[in-house]
Amino acid sequence: MGALTIRDNEGVGVTGGLRVGGGVQLEEGTNEYMGVATLVNGTVIVANTSVTANSRIFLSVQTPGGTPGAALRVSARTPGTSFAISTAAGDTSVVAWMIVEPAS
Repeated sequence: MGALTIRDNEGVGVTGGLRVGGGVQLEEGTNEYMGVATLVNGTVIVANTSVTANSRIFLSVQTPGGTPGAALRVSARTPGTSFAISTAAGDTSVVAWMIVEPAS
């Protein structure tokens, strides 16, 4: 059986697994953990103070554009400031991104 705890300044902690019915919704916007960005000639810098050196950043093309590249990647990051998404030159796709922090 799992446990649910409320952590000061950290939100809610769950041990023993988490089951969610009805889907999960995350807010998007400035410095949130999910959003979209449009590539310009295969790259875009996403300003976001939530990104850390340990962040796992997941990427997915939402709307292909231009000449789509074979693989998206996080090509740079500056903790507390931004991260860069890159692929092939000529790609103008809309890319969804999500930041997840590993448990400590």
